[in-house]
Amino acid sequence: MDKKNSFLLDKVLVVEDDDILRHNIASLLEIEGLQVYVAADGMEAKQLLKTKRISLILSDWMLPYIDGLELLKFVKSSTELNHLPFIFLTAKSAIEDKLTALDLMADDFISKPFLSQEIMLKCRNHIESRKNLLKTTFRPEDNNNSLSRDQVFINQVKQFIQENVANENLCMDDFTNQFPLSASAIQKNTKRITGKSIFQLVLEIRLIMAKDLILKDIYPISEVMIQCGFSHHNYFSKKFKEEFGVLPNQIRKHIQLKTF
Repeated sequence: MDKKNSFLLDKVLVVEDDDILRHNIASLLEIEGLQVYVAADGMEAKQLLKTKRISLILSDWMLPYIDGLELLKFVKSSTELNHLPFIFLTAKSAIEDKLTALDLMADDFISKPFLSQEIMLKCRNHIESRKNLLKTTFRPEDNNNSLSRDQVFINQVKQFIQENVANENLCMDDFTNQFPLSASAIQKNTKRITGKSIFQLVLEIRLIMAKDLILKDIYPISEVMIQCGFSHHNYFSKKFKEEFGVLPNQIRKHIQLKTF
């Protein structure tokens, strides 16, 4: 992976009630090139999971309000979140505890005290494994040179979004007029293939295209915003920062700093 750009895509949620440990883990992962969100308890973690696009969860077992096991149950029972790798950072070593967590689909464990390199490597490996799994969804079928039905569908959806990205009023009717499917079928297939709703996908594509245009440094940001279907500067800046970790006018400088 190109680590200098990984911060644009890979976001880790660190859930740890010890302030110093939480800060140290976050700093370690940020140095690795990951964007990190932090939570001091399970309730705070649940709120972040509802509003942020996370790539992996690294959570302590013993937490205030909602412990790590309850947080794991919440994640793995959610159709929107159950694909996320969930790693326990824990002092619990009893095999019964680990079996309980594995039964609830925990992905891995890191025992305290831990090595910094172990956290870094396990987080990176699980993120990469998840990406490789997703890529298989879009591979041509082995017994056929043609693209899979899913890949054809999602490529057409993405192309339609890109061709209409400047239309800030892009709506479900536009998709049903373009594709011979009902609105619910389009939504269902998009979510199944990408893990995102159709309008989460629209927003993601708008933001990626905006980032690419800003990096080309051809148009002022105000024009890039309009070209990508955003009419309100504050909303654009907020969503851009949520997605990439920096404001639109900081992205070029940020990538230059990551290069060194």
